[in-house]
Amino acid sequence: SAPKSDEATGSSTIQIQSKVLRDFVGMELVNFQTRWALLEFSYNLTLGNMDEAYKAVKLLKGPHVWKNMAHMCVKTSRLDVAEVCLSNMGDANGARAVRLARQEKEREAQIAMVAIQLGLIEDAERLYVSCGRFDLLNKMYQACGLWEKAVETAQKKDRINLKGTYYAWGRYLENVGDYKAAIACYEKADAHRTEVPRMFYEIKDISSCEEYVRKANDKYLFGWMAKYFESKQKLDVALNYYKLAEDFMSIVRIRCFQRNFEAAEEVVNESSSGPAAYYLASQYEAMERPKDAIRLFSKSGRYNHAVRLARECGLDKDLVPLAIQCNKRVMLECAKYLEERQMYEQAVVLYKNGGNSSRALQLCFDAKLFDSLRAISDDLGSDTDPELLRKVGDFFMSHSQYDKAVQLFVTCKQPKQALELCEKYKVEMTETIAEKITDLLPDKEADAEMRNSMLKRIADICVQQQNYHLATKKYTQAGMKDKAMDALLKSGDTEKIIFFAGVLRSKEIYIRAANYLQTLNWHTEPEIMKKIIEFYNKAKAYKQLGMFYDSCSQVEIDELSNYEKALDALRESKKCLLKANEDCTMLDRRIQLIEVFVNAKNLVKDDPNQFVQTCYQLLETPNLDVAVQVGDVFAMLIEFFYSEQDFQRCYELIQTMRQRRIPLGHHVDQTVVDTIHRKLNIHIPTDSFEVDEEIDSDM
Repeated sequence: SAPKSDEATGSSTIQIQSKVLRDFVGMELVNFQTRWALLEFSYNLTLGNMDEAYKAVKLLKGPHVWKNMAHMCVKTSRLDVAEVCLSNMGDANGARAVRLARQEKEREAQIAMVAIQLGLIEDAERLYVSCGRFDLLNKMYQACGLWEKAVETAQKKDRINLKGTYYAWGRYLENVGDYKAAIACYEKADAHRTEVPRMFYEIKDISSCEEYVRKANDKYLFGWMAKYFESKQKLDVALNYYKLAEDFMSIVRIRCFQRNFEAAEEVVNESSSGPAAYYLASQYEAMERPKDAIRLFSKSGRYNHAVRLARECGLDKDLVPLAIQCNKRVMLECAKYLEERQMYEQAVVLYKNGGNSSRALQLCFDAKLFDSLRAISDDLGSDTDPELLRKVGDFFMSHSQYDKAVQLFVTCKQPKQALELCEKYKVEMTETIAEKITDLLPDKEADAEMRNSMLKRIADICVQQQNYHLATKKYTQAGMKDKAMDALLKSGDTEKIIFFAGVLRSKEIYIRAANYLQTLNWHTEPEIMKKIIEFYNKAKAYKQLGMFYDSCSQVEIDELSNYEKALDALRESKKCLLKANEDCTMLDRRIQLIEVFVNAKNLVKDDPNQFVQTCYQLLETPNLDVAVQVGDVFAMLIEFFYSEQDFQRCYELIQTMRQRRIPLGHHVDQTVVDTIHRKLNIHIPTDSFEVDEEIDSDM
């Protein structure tokens, strides 16, 4: 009986055993040895002992036994025994297929091939799925004619073989005569451009092929139809299809065959096709029409052929523009050719463009082509012959072309001579020349003194030419920060001055940058004011910072009459000056006077009498104008009495201001002055002093 641990295997084994017994019952087996082998085979097969079953089956005869044994090998995954079984069954192809299947890595894939040879398709399908070999499963479906399953497998699990599956299905459908379905498969396989015309051609159905091509509207298919009709000598039809395929070279080829060169050239001009132009040029060359051939060779971009034909036909005037379009080898060959023909100017151009500047220079001197010499001097390199470079330099010097000479010295790696020329003849020091000279200088480690000296000379030249930004750069490279700042300050570039000061982080540079910023309109630009304070603080220049705060207070008084902000600025000034150990006696006096003035302003509403008394005391204070403008005190009193409608007191104060020659217009509104005079019926006099002040202000 079968083992209870594997009922399925036992059941299949019993079935195989029963089949073997039936096979042998039909035979006349009467000898004891055969019967015993049969019983031993059945017993071991039931227990799954394949090795012992194999020994027993070797004593038996008949293909059915080996086939049943092979079936059991699929269940037990015994590939070695299955191979022997297939051989004894006489299935040579199956045995070979199993041997080839051994190349697969997966054991299940190898056993699946045995199942296929035995016709166990479902078992093979299960094995391929279990090991993930959907490509082999796809092939099995194709071999079995299960095309829908093959496509489904390719779409879901084997996308890389999807087009190949459709192609194989298309070939199958073509063989069975289902051409419409075959076309659909070829299209899905993206093989319809070659396979569909081939299929129609083989079945000799050109009309259907032509109909398919027109519907497909594909250039490749149009080209195929054109070639077919051309092979049948139907050139007019072929031309129409070549036009649809946009195969202009083939159109030109047919037109040339028809000797219709005008139509061929018209096609070339309309299409701008390089291959078409080249083909027609070759035809013209064969017809000994060199100019037309050269023109079309050029149009097709085959300049080497154009140059070759121009030289062969002696068309030297057309040679230079053609040769320039070619590679350097062809340019140098043409240059030598033109030199031999004494066309030196054209030869110089080609030598220069071909990279042989030395020969171009020598030819310029030999043929006295000085204009060409000037044109090619910019392209000279350090690899040029030194003697030739010296001759070029002498030529430029003799013709006062010092800028060219400077460039030449730089090319020759002679920076000292280049700088001497710039200094002596005031040649413009461009950034390009300056950088080239800098690259020629020795490194700091090799000769720092010489390097810095040369950089200083470059910077000095730039300062003389008012190229301050470049001068700043070279002074900085030379380590001369003060001179770099001097040059930058002369440029007046505020943004770069601020940036430069922040980068160098030097006390002296901070102070100089802050001093420069004070020359600007800093009181209307808060950012500049912040930078001034920041730079003085970073430099710890407390004296200068205190003086700047003093200037701020004066601006607040003179321009805005804002004594509160002025007082704050003076207090900040005092803090800074104390840090600098400066005497603040005079500053304290000014702070005191402004404090009195500010306090008096605050007494207008709370204590008017004290306000008036304090203002009159201020007016009697000697040297009040060192801190407070006397006119502002008068204006404050006039404003107070005007609000009290004491116009007489207002008039007296106005008269006092006139006596002290204090301009009314700077402190008192003219409307207020007019109202006071009108209320007192007093004529408004013309103040000559105020007029003089206004004239001076305007001037």
